[in-house]
Amino acid sequence: MKPPVPKYFVIKSILQGRFDRDFAPGDKLPSEYALCAEFSVSRITIQRALNMLEKEGLIAREQGRGTFYRGAGARRTETAPSKLLESMIRQQPRSYTRLLSSNLMPAGPRIAERLALPAGSPVVVLDRVGAVDNEPIIFMRAYLPEDLGVKVLKDPGALSRATLASLLNDTYGVKVDSVLQTIGATLADPVFAGHLGVEVGAPVLEGERIYFDKSGRRVIFSNAFYRADRHRFTVTLKEWR
Repeated sequence: MKPPVPKYFVIKSILQGRFDRDFAPGDKLPSEYALCAEFSVSRITIQRALNMLEKEGLIAREQGRGTFYRGAGARRTETAPSKLLESMIRQQPRSYTRLLSSNLMPAGPRIAERLALPAGSPVVVLDRVGAVDNEPIIFMRAYLPEDLGVKVLKDPGALSRATLASLLNDTYGVKVDSVLQTIGATLADPVFAGHLGVEVGAPVLEGERIYFDKSGRRVIFSNAFYRADRHRFTVTLKEWR
């Protein structure tokens, strides 16, 4: 069972949402006492939430005057749910992807099922982080069947210049035909929280994907975790009634 999210994390996230919706730079925040009453928490809890917002440069405290919203920090990356953020990163002028680690390991039940392999089959595991303007926004863990993963590892540097799918497609002739993507919300795990620059337990978006080639073979399974404060999905609706 996951531990409950600390109250100050929840309050910090709620206030960030309010900033995005209702605040203009220079607007004054309610007093700490008013926030304590609104959220039914102690002043220490409110102060911890405000400290986090101040550390991220979103608010400024002025002695004797109060606390003020400074404006949005790093601009959020926006994309449609049908697009992959890894690809969007490469369209940004000041972006990069870095390979953190690579391993060969036996596939557990979940990974084996996602890749349609027998349990215990060897798979290559790749951990990468993607950043825009030197701000990490995505942590990616990908699993590939051994025969494909070994090919990719022949040139680890290529992983900083291309997505896995484009690398398989353009370099090794594995034509990725479709991707099944599921998007949900979760909490930052110690495994990747540090790489994203967020606290353990902070809210993040999770994208789980299975990549299929033209024959229907499952060639990549990946989990990607996005900083919720640096990314949002946009949808255009044709039918609205």
